[in-house]
Amino acid sequence: MLVQNGILAANGDEPVLSDNKAVRDAQERLDGARRSLEDQQRDKSNHEEDLNKDYGVDDVFRALKGKCFLLDSGEYTYELCWMDRVTQKSKKGGSLNVMGNYAGMGTIVVDEEVSADGKGLGTGERLTMKHENGQSCWNGPNRSVLVVLACAPTEEVWKVVEEEKCVYRMEVGTPAVCMSGMASGSNGKDEL
Repeated sequence: MLVQNGILAANGDEPVLSDNKAVRDAQERLDGARRSLEDQQRDKSNHEEDLNKDYGVDDVFRALKGKCFLLDSGEYTYELCWMDRVTQKSKKGGSLNVMGNYAGMGTIVVDEEVSADGKGLGTGERLTMKHENGQSCWNGPNRSVLVVLACAPTEEVWKVVEEEKCVYRMEVGTPAVCMSGMASGSNGKDEL
């Protein structure tokens, strides 16, 4: 009976405790608790990483995280997903290219005219979002995008320019920067 219940080993071998139902149940509960702990540690790490991510002054871009919008421009459709990535897709049935993954915030000084429809960067210091380590270009570097932000009533991509091979600049209007002091157009207004 002791051998059958896994308490004593048969023929002097090591005990076979896994044959005992109570031991198997306990092992399953232990394995489940370990998996749960690993999941919780992974979640904690993800939350800590998110808390350390640069979401701009006063974390103003945190609310936009994951929100995406498109620009149809010539032969490509561009998609900007806030605090995530920028993609490019050919309208001729080509594949989707990741142009860059969010890497952080910065600033740039611009001196450009604002178009008659009010869309443009204007003059002064503007917030930027760096997107790096996109897919590699044929015979070139990995794609990257500098997203330059200016004040606008809604989120919209105004223009995409390839400044160098596989290095892009995207001009974007958003209300998220209207109060930042680095977003006004040539008219000097920070509010809409």
